Formats: sequence, structure tokens, C-alpha cells
Amino acid sequence: MKSHPIRGEEICRHMKSLTAVLPIIRHHHERWDGSGYPDGLRGEQIPLLARVLQIVDIYDALTSPRPYKSAFSPEKAISIIQEETGRGWRDPRIVQAFLRLHEGQTSGLTRIVKAADRSVDGMRSSLANLHRFLAAEATSKLPS
Repeated sequence: MKSHPIRGEEICRHMKSLTAVLPIIRHHHERWDGSGYPDGLRGEQIPLLARVLQIVDIYDALTSPRPYKSAFSPEKAISIIQEETGRGWRDPRIVQAFLRLHEGQTSGLTRIVKAADRSVDGMRSSLANLHRFLAAEATSKLPS
């Protein structure tokens, strides 16, 4: 299980169109406190988009049924993510942005996801939009 980020990176490394996402693939299991894998990165060392994907990936894993578990409710998934953030595993800023976006948007998000462009270009566009959102959030918190 712990080798899948490295294996994913190795598989995708040969595709020029995926060069920009290699750090996301490799580092989406790093933890804010440095206890993750594969490289033990901590805090801002973890690429921003890897930290974003991590929260979305965790939420999806928790709210989706798996052969070994039933799907958790959105409320339970949020509770687990908040608990892990309290342990120092997740970037609190990313979690707060996720929670703000999630709050009151679940039904609208379902419609968007069903209609979303699932191509690589569509994913790039979505990540670019999220990056702009996070940058705007950070700018809005600067003292005036």
C-alpha cells in the first residue's frame, strides 16, 4: 500500500502530459506533521496541490463504499478529517477551505461532478481554478 505513490509516479513519468502532476501523485500521502510517506515531507514542503488532492481523496474514500467497509456519511467523513487535522496530519488551511466549500454545497456539487469534464485538460482546469481560489483566500487574509 505504501509503495503506490512511487509506483504511480513511475508509471506516469513517461507521459509528458502528466509531468505537472507527478509531485501530486508522489506526495498525496505525506502528512502535515511529517509522519506520512513516501518522503516524510512536512508542512509547506508538501506541494500545495498534493495537500488539496489529499483532502478530496480522503473524503472520497470515506464516503464511498469499499469491499472492506460501508460508506460513511458526509458528516462522519468531515468529523474524521477534522480529527486527523487536530492530530497534525492535515494542512489546517486546506481543510478549512474544503469545509467552507463543502458547507451547503453538497447537492450542487453532485450535479457539477456528474457533468464535469473528466479529461486531463479538464482536471488541469479544475486544479487551476482551485489554486486561484486558494490564492485569493490567502490574499484576502493579509492585513490591510
